[in-house]
Amino acid sequence: MNNNSFKLDLGSDKDRWEQLLNEIDEGNVIPVIGPDLLVDPRVIKVGENVERKENLHQQLISYIAAQTNVQSNPRTFSQLVFDENYKKMVRDDRKIYNLIHQILSNIDQIEDIDCKPSQLLMDLLGTKRFPFVITTSFTPIVENAMKEIWGNVNVLNFNNDPQGSSLEKGGDIKSPSDLKQPTVYYMFGKYCNNSKDSRFVVTDSDMMKFCSSWIKGDGVPKNLTESMKRKYLLILGNNYSDWLFRFVWYGLRSTTSEMKSDIVVNESAEDSFKQFLERLETFFQEDPSMVIKRIKEDMEARSIANTLQTSYDTDVFISYSRSDSAVAKKLFEKLSDDGLKVWYDNNSIKKAADWEVSIENGIKKTRLFLPILSKNVEQESIIPHEYRAEWNIAATLSSKMGGRTFIVPFVENGFDFYNPLTKLPKEFSKKNASWYSNENDLNEIAKVIHQEIANLKELEKRMKS
Repeated sequence: MNNNSFKLDLGSDKDRWEQLLNEIDEGNVIPVIGPDLLVDPRVIKVGENVERKENLHQQLISYIAAQTNVQSNPRTFSQLVFDENYKKMVRDDRKIYNLIHQILSNIDQIEDIDCKPSQLLMDLLGTKRFPFVITTSFTPIVENAMKEIWGNVNVLNFNNDPQGSSLEKGGDIKSPSDLKQPTVYYMFGKYCNNSKDSRFVVTDSDMMKFCSSWIKGDGVPKNLTESMKRKYLLILGNNYSDWLFRFVWYGLRSTTSEMKSDIVVNESAEDSFKQFLERLETFFQEDPSMVIKRIKEDMEARSIANTLQTSYDTDVFISYSRSDSAVAKKLFEKLSDDGLKVWYDNNSIKKAADWEVSIENGIKKTRLFLPILSKNVEQESIIPHEYRAEWNIAATLSSKMGGRTFIVPFVENGFDFYNPLTKLPKEFSKKNASWYSNENDLNEIAKVIHQEIANLKELEKRMKS
């Protein structure tokens, strides 16, 4: 037998790219964003013909070094805090956390530090395929970028406190459906004002403590780690050294029973690190700009294709609070009597069906999303309600549609679109709204809906011809 006549199919880069892009399209990928992707790097001259690039963390280090007369050109926070000049100027071991807080709280006033999210970060998050994002930096750059793109964003923080429940401390999701809500998760803590309560990674010692907690399971977010079993990780901008990355990686994956074929992007990886990833069957790439460009272009192409190929099950999806059941029922009856196909949960969810899946599919397969916004909704601002999950699904879908109308709010007179407690998605435009005073005032919205449906059907004909 010729040993060269048969080779194992280990999968090509083309196959792995296709798998990655499909998983992103399905919402199964969570980015893990590190310091190198936060801001566009600042180029610093360190010699006559020598330049170096500084990420945000390194810019912070250089700024503190200049303020504390450190001449050793430190490249890490650990090198900074153990410098003899730094220790003479700063005698308190905890002072570094206070200094970082002072800088980040006044960062807009400091010319030597760039706090604008990088274009690569904005391009990646701007695809709106990653509502749930993990950051390994203590800085608020990813959070700021997410807020610019999504509007309202949940913020969760692993504070490395083994005492008490991470869920109670705001460090865990409540259910897998939370992964579909715009959220930033600070894996290694977030800077805070009180140095005694500071629990975020600055030095190598901090990193070891945090990774140890993740690995041992001390106060880790149980719901999140359970949900991550079914997700892939896209690790970008985390150019840690070989040994340190192994701790970070193991911290992320040690609490899950299944190892996913994740993708790691690292610009300056050591050979031993590449071999480590190969043993884990991990897809490795070296150029973050190429990776993000490819993801962005593919997701844009898929959005256009999906728009052209969409076949609708219903004309209208009604989203409402149970407190507004009477209005919702009359609206359903009015639109149905007028000949429209209406998704209404009392009629549209089959027995024994997966409730969340049925609702998400109903939103994706309808022409118009009609949320009822009432004073009841304003009063329910601090209570969890499923219609908020419906809002976010619709807002995400709307953001991929270009200029056509998708969300048409049906609004009670007196409702405040700008009430910060209500936290409406930015896609809920007041200009698209129809207003009502009571449950019998439905003629206006019916006219609006009929006209929008007619416009969409005409647009669909033109696009298919």
